[in-house]
Amino acid sequence: MLVNSRMPDGSTGLGTSAARIIQELRARRSPRTDVGTPTGKQCPRDEPGHQPTSASRSGTGDSSLGVRIPRLHCPEPFRINESLGREVNDRLVSWAERIGIYPGQLDELRAKNYGRFAMLIHPDTDDLDRLLLAAQGLTAEFAVDDQYCDDERTGSDPSELGCRLALAQSAMDPVYILDKKYDAQLQEAMKADPVRVGLTAYMDRVAEYGTPAQVDRARLGTVTMFIPMNWEAGWRVKGGLPPVWEYLATRQANSFGPCLTIIDVVGGYEVPGPVYSLPAVRRATMLAGNASIILNDIYSMAKEREPGIGDGGLPDIIAADEEGCSLQEAVDRTAVIHDDYVRALEVAQRELMATVPSPELWRYLQGLFGWLGGSHEFHRGIGRYNSADAR
Repeated sequence: MLVNSRMPDGSTGLGTSAARIIQELRARRSPRTDVGTPTGKQCPRDEPGHQPTSASRSGTGDSSLGVRIPRLHCPEPFRINESLGREVNDRLVSWAERIGIYPGQLDELRAKNYGRFAMLIHPDTDDLDRLLLAAQGLTAEFAVDDQYCDDERTGSDPSELGCRLALAQSAMDPVYILDKKYDAQLQEAMKADPVRVGLTAYMDRVAEYGTPAQVDRARLGTVTMFIPMNWEAGWRVKGGLPPVWEYLATRQANSFGPCLTIIDVVGGYEVPGPVYSLPAVRRATMLAGNASIILNDIYSMAKEREPGIGDGGLPDIIAADEEGCSLQEAVDRTAVIHDDYVRALEVAQRELMATVPSPELWRYLQGLFGWLGGSHEFHRGIGRYNSADAR
């Protein structure tokens, strides 16, 4: 318990507990492989009662589109341990081969490097099995996106999406058909589809490490994402792009929110249900989810323009919705929206830590920032969004 933890200088209190959490997270990092940024700059000094890792990250260019990604107000990664990421990725590919998800695409899956993603976004544990769980969640949920929703090259079809997502929900939430004949047909159908196999296997893994409440939270977060996926399919069928406000409203549910639901599961603790369900905690989680997916929109612009995808992210929608707006101006505006979410999350963290005396919540809030920093590091590096071979 960290409620009455004392810092080395003898100070105590809410803010010092937060600082101690940060110190404990960083104490797990490998001194040989850990860096604050790709240039070796270390993360800012911890300050009690303040989120210390948010900083303006250097902008980068996207030569394929002729735009420059502006500096983003985003946490630094808490940990970069490439050997740990490789080990998780190796285990992930072995798991995928064993269960049959991404059949015939294991080299592409390896290149996507979701094991590294998991290492970056969960810096408070070195447990390989728990990091593998995070990577399995990323793999299963991206499979829904790739094979059902976005990429015609891997079989997506908007006319079939509703049926596929309904059965994907059945793969995650046990269906009780008492007639043996029909139940046997259901089980056969579940095993015949790689995406459904992956989702079932992922939820089985969550159940190994999470409490029933945590399992239910992870399931609900994922199936909620299926609703805006159907909304996106509707726009693809009728053509054109939605207005910005509508996109932002629906994108909140179709974000990395399902991944955030297992932060404490992967970390090996549990935010108490009455605390997790507080509206202010829900708001903090949604702010983090919104920031994460808008950052994704910025870095995935080139991928979304590949033939057979054409999904459109926030920069494209802003450019289409606002007359005379260039793509660069739309990217700049998207970056401002991202930064506003991160700053609002910083304020929410301080307010929650000052009013809710829960060390599990404080660790979870720090986990949100660790997730954002790790996700930014992943997005701007090699992997899913920066290699034509890693779609």
